[in-house]
Amino acid sequence: MFSSKISSARRSLFIAIIALAGTAAVATTEALAKGTTTSSSSSVKVVESRVTGYATAIDYAAGTITVGASYYGSGALVVSTSTSISLNNVNCSLSEIKVGDWVEARYVWTTKEATKLSVTR
Repeated sequence: MFSSKISSARRSLFIAIIALAGTAAVATTEALAKGTTTSSSSSVKVVESRVTGYATAIDYAAGTITVGASYYGSGALVVSTSTSISLNNVNCSLSEIKVGDWVEARYVWTTKEATKLSVTR
């Protein structure tokens, strides 16, 4: 009788540990999906995403570039003054990029703001 109470207590403890671990894993997964990571210091770190493909549309006045479908996805990105842009490994501006150029872009997932554009012709 004594051993069955211990087994029951162990089983309950095991189930509680599994449930707690599952909750932590779900919370971390949701945070990563929202473009953040969690740590013990409660700081939020921005997750940088990537997209590669041909430039399919460029709005020079609005400062946006659309990178076509590729392995990493596609989408319209906002190009700001802090965006690092290079054409064939030489610094340039958005006005020098043309539709049809190959673009490798890094951007902030939540804001779609480009942090780096590497363009080749």
